Formats: sequence, C-alpha cells, structure tokens
Amino acid sequence: MAVKRLFVVALLAALSACVAFVPRASAGDFADGPCFDSNGPDTATCPAGTTGSQYSVTILPKEGAGCGQASPQVWTVSSVAIPPGLTLSSNGTAGAVISGIPTQAGNFTFYITVHNPYKEDPPGTIICNGDSSDKKFTIPINPGVPKLTLGPESTTTGTTGAPYSLQMTASVPDAKTWSINSGTLPPGLAINASTGLISGTPTTAGTYDFTVLAKVNADSRSDTKALEIVVRDPLRVTGTDPFSTARRASTEVGVSFDATLDATGGFGTYTWSLASGQLPRGLSLEDGSISGTPRTAGTYAFIARVADAEGRTASYPARIVVAEKLTVATTIFRPAKVGKLFGAKLKTFGGVAPDTWRITLGPLPRGVRFDRTTGTLAGIPKKAGTYRVTFEVTDSLGIVAKKTLKLIVIPAVRK
Repeated sequence: MAVKRLFVVALLAALSACVAFVPRASAGDFADGPCFDSNGPDTATCPAGTTGSQYSVTILPKEGAGCGQASPQVWTVSSVAIPPGLTLSSNGTAGAVISGIPTQAGNFTFYITVHNPYKEDPPGTIICNGDSSDKKFTIPINPGVPKLTLGPESTTTGTTGAPYSLQMTASVPDAKTWSINSGTLPPGLAINASTGLISGTPTTAGTYDFTVLAKVNADSRSDTKALEIVVRDPLRVTGTDPFSTARRASTEVGVSFDATLDATGGFGTYTWSLASGQLPRGLSLEDGSISGTPRTAGTYAFIARVADAEGRTASYPARIVVAEKLTVATTIFRPAKVGKLFGAKLKTFGGVAPDTWRITLGPLPRGVRFDRTTGTLAGIPKKAGTYRVTFEVTDSLGIVAKKTLKLIVIPAVRK
C-alpha cells in the first residue's frame, strides 16, 4: 500500500512538470496608484484629462509581481482603445505610461494587460511562468477651450490706386481685438480692430511684410499670423509713332507699317490680344507690335488689350486709316495762249497729306511758275510750243509718285 502511494505522488509530480501554465485574468499584478479603484479591484478610474492639453499617467506593477529583470513585463492595451491622441508606452518592470494630447472628449474605458514572458534558465528550470493580468481602466477627457488659430495662409496681390481687402480669419467665433503686431501694411491700408478686415487703397508699390495679432476679449487666448502683401503699379498702355495723341495712325495700301504699343506696370510676361474691332488686312498684332503691309484702304477701329501674369488688363482703343496708294491724278492740261493768263492745279489720288511737289524733268514755258506746296501752275506764257514736264509728288509718308504731262502753248491771235 505504501509503495502504491509513493507511485501516485511521483506520477503527479511528473505530470505537473509537463502541464502548461494558463495566464491569470485577475488584476493581481497592478499596484495602487493615481488611477483609483472605483468598482472593485479589477476596475480603476484615472485622473481626468482635457482636450488639447498634455496628459500623462503611470500604471505601476504591484510590488514583487513579475519575474524581475530576468524577464521584464510587457504592457499592452488588450481591448478597445485608449482616448484618441494618447499612447501607452511599456517600461517593463517600471510599469507603463499613458501620455499624449487628447483630441476627443468623453469617458474612455479599456483594458490593460501586463504579461510576464515565460522563461527557463537553465533549460528545464522555469524562472518565469508566462502568466498575465489585466485590469479595466477609465480615463475621462473633458472638452478644452478651443485653440485660437489665425488665417488665411496667403494673400492676393494689390494694385496702386485700386481698392484692396483681405479678411483675416479665426478658428473660434469669440469676440477678438485685432492689431498689427510687427512690420507694416502697405501705405493706404489699415486693419479693423473689431473685424480683422484689412482694407483700403494702396498708394505705393512694393513688398510689405507684417504680423497680425488677435486676442480673445474674454480670456487670455491669442495668436499671430505672419503675412506678406505685394503691391504692383497698375498696367498701362501707350502708343508710339505713328500713333498720334488722338490714337490715330495713317498709312496707305502697299506701304510697310510698323507701330509699337508699350505696356508698363503690372508683373511678369505681357500677353497681347485684339479685344474688339479689326486691323487692316495685311497687319497683325504680336507682342505689342502692329506690323505688316496693308492691302485694303479704309478706316479700321480696334481695341488692343494687354494682360500681365497676375490677371491685370489694360486696353488701347485706336484707329488706323489706310489711304489708297499715292498717284498723280491729273492727265491733261488745257492749252495755254501766249500773252494770256494761265492757271492749272495738279491733283493726286490716295496718299497721306500733306504733299510736296517738284519738277524733275523739262522746263516750263517762260512766264509760267510752279508752286511746290500747292502743285499749282500760274503765269503768262511768252512763247508758243509744246512742253513736256515730269512732275513728282511726295506725301507725308515719303511715298513718291511721278507723271509726265504735256503743256501746249498756242500762239497769240493776230488781229
């Protein structure tokens, strides 16, 4: 009987060496700490946090729990999630820390598990049996006072002489006082202390850096925003020759035409276009230059438009008058008589006045003179004959036309 009893004891001892340990589900490895037990030893409520404010609480192991440095404890969140914005950091035998900045208000309940990793040293000798403990925790997160954040993130570009406005923004609606904390606004602009509206008419081009300060009237919240406003000179267009002060240019069919529209102010590359009307056939607008050779006479009204890289525009309304090509229209003179007063005026067709005349070949009859300004022949011829004379006319564009005409002077009638 004694032998049988000894056999059973030995058998039970052998079996116990082969049985795996099942982790515990109690809270026995947790020490008392900042999270006080609220509904028994398995639940605890931690100090309350506030959204937007730093939070930290340490969960401590019970003195003597675990397996020491030979097998440091592992701390994990085993169920649900801790408050958004917080994280759990395991410190082994020193416990665990829940810290961060909570982002959401509410009561957050979750479980923390502390695990003692299984370890044998030497093999066959168990120094840590791999058990675990868990405990339910609750962390209340109270809503914090919303943080004041200013905007906008960027500004628009202004133009001297044109109204400008920039509305400052804030993340909270509370009444605030606005001011310029450093730097300067462009001359002509000011900030409204109650609304945060920056407005006015800038007077001087340049780049202006400044910082806006806003303070909540009911508490100590404040924020600043560094911004920059760039002010440009307005975009303008002027015309050079052959455009007159009346924005009118003259040319004629078949004559090369070249005029430049100059843009100033604004910013960046200029883009030109024809906003309305039309140019004479044969002319085109490119990069502010109107050039080509007109092919059809007429008066052409148009509006040229230029835009800069920031969307400003300026217009130049103008006219181009295209005359027919200059020619001498006179084809014949009436006969003149010796001793009788003679007069004739040469006529032109087309061209751009004023005209200048000259005789390039052949003498006039004695007694007859030629007015180069008016193209008029006048006088009393003294000798009969047939006179071939070449007349040349030049218009204001320098275009030349010639024609050879015959002037017959008949003898005086004898009584």
